[in-house]
Amino acid sequence: MTDSKITELLARAANDDPEAAAAFVRARDLRLHAAERVSVSGRAAARRMLRADC
Repeated sequence: MTDSKITELLARAANDDPEAAAAFVRARDLRLHAAERVSVSGRAAARRMLRADC
């Protein structure tokens, strides 16, 4: 989902649209989950590289 769609959902949620509010929360949670997976994956890759250097 693009930033403009998320912004649109947030604007609709602010105007008391419960479906838009729920969609916004789901989209935000998915983005946070994806960011955490990337972060965890990056840390694991860094540890593997450090072990390989030893």
